[in-house]
Amino acid sequence: MHTVITGASSGIGAALARELHGAGAHVTLVARRSARLSMLADALGRERCRISLCDLADASTVWIDQAERFAPIDLLVNNAGTQAVGPFARSDAEVGRRLLAVNLLAPLALTRAVVPHMLTRRRGVLVNVSSLAAIVPPAGMARYVAAKAGLAAFSEALRAELSGTGVHVLTVYPGPIDNGAPQEAYEVYGRTSVAARLPVGRADALARAIHRAIVRRQARLIFPRIYSIAWWMRPLARWLVARATPAIRSYPIEEN
Repeated sequence: MHTVITGASSGIGAALARELHGAGAHVTLVARRSARLSMLADALGRERCRISLCDLADASTVWIDQAERFAPIDLLVNNAGTQAVGPFARSDAEVGRRLLAVNLLAPLALTRAVVPHMLTRRRGVLVNVSSLAAIVPPAGMARYVAAKAGLAAFSEALRAELSGTGVHVLTVYPGPIDNGAPQEAYEVYGRTSVAARLPVGRADALARAIHRAIVRRQARLIFPRIYSIAWWMRPLARWLVARATPAIRSYPIEEN
C-alpha cells in the first residue's frame, strides 16, 4: 500500500507515518522541513519510505503526480495544517492567506489530483484531518475554524458522493493533541483558563486510532473519544464553549 502523508515532519503526521510504515505500508512523507523529514525517513528505513519537499501554501500539485508515477496512491492523508490564534481584527493578512491555502485549498487540490485514479482502480482511501474546532468553534480562531470547517464539510460531502465507488473517505476531528510543540492557544487564552484544562490526547494514540478507523472504514473519528459528545450535542457544546472561552488576551478594547 502506497500512503502519502502531508505535514509528516512532526506531530500527528510523523506519528501516523510511523504507525502505517510499521504496518507494512510504503510511505511518501511530505513537508517543508527537509532535516526533519530526512531524520524520520532514516528512522523508518529508506526501503519503503521516500520524501517530498513541498510548501503546500503555493497550492502546487506537481509533486503528487510524481508520487503517483512512483506507485499508485492507495491512501492520501491530508494532515498538514497551520494555526493562528488571536484577535481577528489584528490578524495578519498574509498569515491568513497561508493558513487557508495549507488547511483548505491544498487538501482540495490534492484530493482532486488523486481521486480520478482511485475511481479508475475502484479503490483508495482519503483521510482529511479537520479539527474539533470545526464542530465547536472557539473565539480567537476565526480563520482556522473557517478552514477546518470547510475541510470537514468537503470531506463529509465527498464521502457521500463516493459511496459505492470503492473509494472511502474518513474525516478526523482531533481535539487538543500533545504533539511536542508549544501550544499557542494556552498563551492567548491563559494557562489557567478552561482551554488549558481540557483533555489532551497523544499524537501516537491518535495515529493508532486513525489506522483502526481506516481498516474499519469509519466515516469519521473524533479524538479523544470524550469529545464525541460534541458531535451529538452540537448546540449545547457550542453554547458551553462560547460561555467557557476566556477573553482573548491583548484584544483591542476601545474606551468611550
